[in-house]
Amino acid sequence: MLQNLSSTFHRISSAYTALLITLLYGYFIAVIMPEQSAMSATYEGSWGAPDRHFFYSPKSLYASIAVWGNAGRSDYISFRLNLDIIWALAYSGFLITFISLGSRKAFAPDDRRQLLNLAPLLPLSADLIENSLAIWLVSAWPVKMEAVAWLAAVSTAVKWSSLVAAHLVLLYILTYLLAKKLNFFKRR
Repeated sequence: MLQNLSSTFHRISSAYTALLITLLYGYFIAVIMPEQSAMSATYEGSWGAPDRHFFYSPKSLYASIAVWGNAGRSDYISFRLNLDIIWALAYSGFLITFISLGSRKAFAPDDRRQLLNLAPLLPLSADLIENSLAIWLVSAWPVKMEAVAWLAAVSTAVKWSSLVAAHLVLLYILTYLLAKKLNFFKRR
């Protein structure tokens, strides 16, 4: 199953796909995320949203949710149910596309490293889980669910850790390609 998914990602990754996903990714970074950040700053206070932290305690999370007010909680949920899903798909698609394109050039078709294009699926999954749990917690306010809050905090940490790892995979492939181009692997 993973091999089939990886092969599908390789098949759909092209210069055209790279252009489209780069434009979408860039649009989110340049337009959507700054607008959302400015809007959420009006209600989030100095702590911000939970997904802006690597790890947090339920106490910190609930202290933040308490100051958001009904309008802030509604905006938080709305963004997580709409544009934040597209954002997660955009950054994952960007990484999948460029890892696929790079690994096709770097490694033989039967090399197990071709499966590295699956690495962005972990941060994507963790992000969607994080959003689902956070929506549940914010929707339930003022009811507090400590276990769910801890799960949300862990999913946030997994998201950030695995997102860094996925970027390191891309960096590894680009470095490998550069070394290959410079004939670093040839015997002297």
